[in-house]
Formats: sequence, structure tokens, C-alpha cells
Amino acid sequence: MLRRLLLTAALFSALAGPLAAQPKPAPATPPVGGQNSSFNLVNRSPNAIRELFVTTAGNANWGQNRLDGKTNGAVSIAAGASFAVRRRVDTNCIFDIRVVYADGKPEERKAVNTCAIEDVAFGATASSLPVAATGKPADDPSFRLFNRSARDITEFRAAPAGGSGDAGENRLTQKLPPDKGQLIGFKPDGQCIFDLRVVYADGKAVEKKRVNLCKMTELPVP
Repeated sequence: MLRRLLLTAALFSALAGPLAAQPKPAPATPPVGGQNSSFNLVNRSPNAIRELFVTTAGNANWGQNRLDGKTNGAVSIAAGASFAVRRRVDTNCIFDIRVVYADGKPEERKAVNTCAIEDVAFGATASSLPVAATGKPADDPSFRLFNRSARDITEFRAAPAGGSGDAGENRLTQKLPPDKGQLIGFKPDGQCIFDLRVVYADGKAVEKKRVNLCKMTELPVP
């Protein structure tokens, strides 16, 4: 009996050894430089949107209609409503977007940087001003600040150009590391021209004067 137990233990050890030696699979990591290109499509037209297509900029194939009932069961975007377009994190940010309204009329936006904005508005009444080619209303100074330096950015301040000299509040919610971006939101109130001040972790500062933020979706610094 003892011999049988010893043989069984030896056999189990021989089988378990190779299994224990197998390396664990490496955890999945996001792509280098991956960014969040998800956005909200806002319907500011008086008509419902029945079809929505999003494709890499320049791709002639619009692909699948995202309002096919498979994503949250949505088959349309009512007038005044919004629809969340969720995308996996990758290195692409620039997309062509096409919608088709209930009356059959299409509308398109080309080369929209969805990493730099949260909302893409469609419809003739999307703004009191025309909608810019960037996909955001032409009176919206919101943009994405991108740090191209090798140092953290600790402060970003913006003040209307030609003001009292006050640089304004720090608009960063946390320090911005190298090769990262952060959305800087503004209230659309007709003000587009700002004086900007960027402060790095080593205390050095860079200033930009009279920048028209309404004409950009991303500001790389320095």
C-alpha cells in the first residue's frame, strides 16, 4: 500500500511540474498613444435622424448604419436628442460622419477630430452661427490641449485677449503628462480670441497671444 501511494505521488508530481512551469499570459495593454475617440452626436435639426455612419476619414465605404437597432436598440435620434457613439481606444481620431434625416436628406462632416471634442452637432439650427468644419459650433472655443514636451504641464490659463492682464483661472483638473491631452471646456458666449499661458512642472511658462480657439479642436504645446 505504501509503495502504491509513493508511486501515485511521484506520478502526480511529474504531471504537475510542466503545468506549473507554463508562463502566465501577459495582461492586455492599450495601443501606444491610444486615445478616446468616442463622442456624442447631437441632433439640433427639427427632423429625426434615421441613419448614422462613422468611418475613418477618407474611406469611401461608409460601412454599417449605427442606428440599426443593435446599439442600445436605437433606430433614430429624435430632434433635440443625442446619441453616444462609443469607440474602442486606439490611435485614430479623425473621422468622416454622415447622417440621413427622416425626410431622406443627408448631411456630412469631414475630418472631424473626435478626440478633441465631446459633442458633434448636426442640423441647420445647431448654433446661431454656422457649424465649423471641425464639427463643433463656430462660436465654441473648447478644444483639446496636447502636451508635446518632455515635462508635465501643471497650469493652463486663458483670458480674453486685451483684458485687464489677469491670466485667468487654472483650467487643468490635474497635471498633464507628456504625450497626453485634456479637453479644455469653455462656455460658448461669442468670445473666441484668448491670451494663453502654459506653466510646466519646472516653473517655466509659455504664452500665446490672441489665439482664436473657435477655429481649432486641438492645441499642441509647445
